Amino acid sequence: MPAARKPERIRPLARALLRASDADRRLRLAAAERLGVAASDFDALLLIDATGPLTAGRIAEATGLTTGAITGLIDRLERAGWVQRTRHEADRRQVVIELAPERREAVDAHWGDRERMMLDAASDADDATLAACARLLDAVADRMATGMTERANADDTARADDGDGDRAPIGSIERGLLRFPSGASRLELRGARIKDLYRATFRGRRPQIAVEPDGTVAVQYKGFSWLGVRDIGAALTLTTAVPWTIEIRRGVSHLAADLRELQISALEIAGGVTESELSLPRPRGTATVRIAGGASRFSVKRPRGTAAQVVVRGGASNFVFDAQRLGAVGSATRLATPGWDSATDRWSIELTGGASDLSVTEQ
Repeated sequence: MPAARKPERIRPLARALLRASDADRRLRLAAAERLGVAASDFDALLLIDATGPLTAGRIAEATGLTTGAITGLIDRLERAGWVQRTRHEADRRQVVIELAPERREAVDAHWGDRERMMLDAASDADDATLAACARLLDAVADRMATGMTERANADDTARADDGDGDRAPIGSIERGLLRFPSGASRLELRGARIKDLYRATFRGRRPQIAVEPDGTVAVQYKGFSWLGVRDIGAALTLTTAVPWTIEIRRGVSHLAADLRELQISALEIAGGVTESELSLPRPRGTATVRIAGGASRFSVKRPRGTAAQVVVRGGASNFVFDAQRLGAVGSATRLATPGWDSATDRWSIELTGGASDLSVTEQ
């Protein structure tokens, strides 16, 4: 007779899995720091090593990163000698990414450390116990994977039922303010010549949206923590008919913002950002990007010839500003393009709380 389906029966297992997952994460972070690569880059290396050569698309799918972010990730790893691009053995038209042979020893060292720790932990368990644990963990992993697929299919059905998603008429609004009071997990923004003030689609849990007569669009996820969330996302298209200010409170995990078609006066993120790709428009007056709470894998591209300054408080690593590759910089750093002080139209990019893999370049 199968055991009763009571939630309390699996809570100790759930807690143990969470602790093991967190310990494995910290082990990977320590290895990445020791090898001098970003955590997401190291995770990609482990994925490639475990599965063999992969296309960039398959790496993006497995890691949950955007195609643009994966391209940058692969470029960084290739420049540092960690991976190499080769032709697929069966389909020569297809390019795959594989671990560079001369770097295999460093990756093997991580696996070796991990294996030794697991052997120490399992030293008192017999083979039957280990086999039973493996079967249980495999069953948990399979059910979670199936559950994620079922949820994704349900979300796709819900989106199809919603037609074109959320929208609001522009009416007589002359200026827009997009506000995320409770932060966001995966957020995509872009501008387009649309007749609505905005259009939006959502993946997973849907937020509450309030539109004010003054043009404020508030998108709020209530009673939710972003810790470990990967299957909740929002994609918003903003009209190019009015200028915009964008405010994100409590941080954002992954931000992909192609704002080149918009007029942006300010973009402010409080609470930090894990990964972001910003493509900025030409500024009118002094336009600002302000990030408070730290940033990692933060990429900003602006139109060629645009004056810009970058102010970093809290230090930065792997800092690139146009043609300058500065590596690590101190706790208070300011760089500016020639003529920034006298420029009428310019970008001011300001970060507090430190940054890693910071890039501000022209496009």
